[in-house]
This record gives sequence, structure tokens and C-alpha cells, in this order.
Amino acid sequence: MRQHASGLNRTWLSVIGILLVLAGAAGFVIGLGQLAPLGRAAGLDLSRPTPDSRVAGSAATSAFGLTWVVLVVAVLGVVLALLGLLWLAAQVPRTNAARPLRLEDNAEHGLTRCAPDVVTDAVEAQIADLPGVESVSAVLRGDAARPDLTVKVTAGDRSDIGRLLHDIEAGPVRDLGDALDTQVRRLGVQVEVDASRKRRDRITL
Repeated sequence: MRQHASGLNRTWLSVIGILLVLAGAAGFVIGLGQLAPLGRAAGLDLSRPTPDSRVAGSAATSAFGLTWVVLVVAVLGVVLALLGLLWLAAQVPRTNAARPLRLEDNAEHGLTRCAPDVVTDAVEAQIADLPGVESVSAVLRGDAARPDLTVKVTAGDRSDIGRLLHDIEAGPVRDLGDALDTQVRRLGVQVEVDASRKRRDRITL
């Protein structure tokens, strides 16, 4: 019933994967001993440091002696930390329910708005009357022209799931499309079978 940041996760995981592949390729080149020849071809000194070599050269030492360089590095670290926090915050599942539906948006004929809860309440009431349904909740996303409906239904253990899905699509979903004068663009139905209520009117010997 709730949406996750799957698209954002795929993007960032792709970026991290590319960086790791590049790091692995660099490690492979270093392991073969080809880093120094490639560096000389590019005009760089990438030879392996000796035990007595300094960790940072004179250019790096003088650069970090400048205040603005330290500030840039600090700001970059803060930006990366904020991006990481935003990524973590995006993992919280969200309902992303539709905003008030604009059924008529012509100033000459009047403006008509409809709260999504009114629509989902009607859908839930229709589905609740179907055979075998014990509880139901619905979320409407999108807009009046391109509605997306997600339904979570809890049915009894003796319910005909195939028949139930057909009744949902042929009844409440079709009525929703008729009410909005369009068709439901995407329908998602999650069915849970409640097996906690056992019938005890039969005994098997």
C-alpha cells in the first residue's frame, strides 16, 4: 500500500556500482604493475612510493595550508553527509495519496473539486460488500485524468480469490472509472487470506 524509493535506489546503486567497477579495474591495473607505464605515457609520475616517501607531496601540503581549500573540503564533506541523510530519509515508505481531484476546471462552468477520501471510501464500501471480504483499504494516486488505485483486501480462508479479483475489477474499479469519466490507469490488489478464524462445525474422524 505504500511506495518505496525504488527508482532513486536503482540510480544510486548504479552510480556506486560503476565507481566500484572502476576501482576494481584500477586495482587490477596496479596488481599487474601497469600503473607506472600508463602514468609515464600520460606524463604523470605514478611510480610506487618507497618506505621513506612522504604521504603527501609539497603541492598537496601547500594547498591544504590555504584556508579556502580546507573550507571547500569541509563543505564537500557536509554536502555528501546531507545527501546520505536524504537517501536514508527517502527509504521511509510513503502513501503518496492523490491531491484533491479536479473534476471540472473550467472557470466558465464552475470549479469542481473532490477529496480522494470520498472516492476511496466509496470503493472500500463496495469491496466490503463482496462475498468473503473481511476488511479492505484503498489508496488513490495520480489525478482525475490518470488515476492509480491500490487496494488491500483481507479475505476469508474459503474465499474464491479469482472470483474476488474479477468482482473487484468488474465492479468498484469500473464504477470508479465511470465516476471520473476515465479508466483506471493502474490497478494493484493485495489479497491477504485470514486463516485465523477456523470453522469448528465439522469434526474429521
